[in-house]
Amino acid sequence: MAKARHDRRAMAPAPADTELLDEGDVNAHLRTVMKQRSSQANSADFALSVTLGAGTFGRVRLAQSVVLADKSSEEGKVVDGLHSGYFAVKILKKSEIIRLKQTEHVKSERDLLFKMNHPFIVTLHGCYKDERNLFMVLEYVPGGEVLAECRRDLGKLDNDVAKFYAAQLVMALQHLHSDNIIFRGMVPDNLLVDKTGYLKLVDFGFAKRLGLNQIAGDGSLENTFTLCGTAEYLAPEIVNSKGHGKGADWWALGVVIYEMLAGYPPFYANSPFEIYNQILKATPVYPSHFDINLYEGINRETGLPVMQGSGKSGEGVQTQAPRTGLLARLLQLEIKKRIGCLKNGAEDIKKHKWFRGLNWAALYNKQMPPPLGVPELKGDDDHDHFPTYPDSVEESGPFLEPAKQQLFDFWGC
Repeated sequence: MAKARHDRRAMAPAPADTELLDEGDVNAHLRTVMKQRSSQANSADFALSVTLGAGTFGRVRLAQSVVLADKSSEEGKVVDGLHSGYFAVKILKKSEIIRLKQTEHVKSERDLLFKMNHPFIVTLHGCYKDERNLFMVLEYVPGGEVLAECRRDLGKLDNDVAKFYAAQLVMALQHLHSDNIIFRGMVPDNLLVDKTGYLKLVDFGFAKRLGLNQIAGDGSLENTFTLCGTAEYLAPEIVNSKGHGKGADWWALGVVIYEMLAGYPPFYANSPFEIYNQILKATPVYPSHFDINLYEGINRETGLPVMQGSGKSGEGVQTQAPRTGLLARLLQLEIKKRIGCLKNGAEDIKKHKWFRGLNWAALYNKQMPPPLGVPELKGDDDHDHFPTYPDSVEESGPFLEPAKQQLFDFWGC
């Protein structure tokens, strides 16, 4: 098993006459403070430092706000270490957003994140802008990618460790799907470990709220047809452009669980075209150390369905054995048969025998000790769990003429 990560920091106890704020109270208070400030005040307050990640429109930087750290305490109440004034600030270049025609896209990301309130989904505290960029102030998740450490060590996670993380992903997706939001970002880069050793879903750039299917008129949801995501994690319905919905997230969950346990995804090759062919066949093989409750009903070595005879001794007409393994049911070509897409939705996944014995309520409330411990951090601004990126100056982007600046009048808290 990968080595445990122990937090060696000592936390000073709160004074006896103070009331502790929980994380939800702190987040609500920070969002209120940011909303009351102008973009100029927010811009002046945040000191941007190292890059934590880079993308199409810009990058994510670690940032410190002394003012917000001070304001995270109220009279008679203290945060007790829940917040330190360090944030992850996502910087989006206005010029690139316009060039790629993504104005509505970034607006949707902001709107969706503002409505999120879940222990396993990153919190958006506020937004501001300047002449060149848009800024999203997010909670800083300091533990880095969930799979990064296992790649450095043994390359895979033990069954119980993978189960601990997978269950959090199930609950996060269940929360999103209850509001008809599909995530479409279930890749290791977007699964970070927080300071308590639990997961956070980050980067909602591909997320989308699905509307009702007006043509069917039966209360079902419309499909979306945008090809987006990373090749290894795409569901077959995305690959073949037949339209996709919530089922694409459940497929991607299956890919991530497999990768946690194997150290590599079930579908990989030298080119996206080869990967797509593998996805459309959906016959991954399963390593020998995998729990049978993951692939039961599938021949582990061939990836094909197990055949069984109709007679008591296995003779007679050969038929496919029931496909009952969790991964076998998540990595199911037919959406209508894919677990998570059935009548009971995510509850079918939570009741699967691979999760047998898991206390879902304790996990949701973060009452279970994380099996790998908590991230080892030297301080609240520790960024050792993230790769090093070459420096860049976002401010070098061009100024926009007033007409184009008006395209971003909507941006703010």
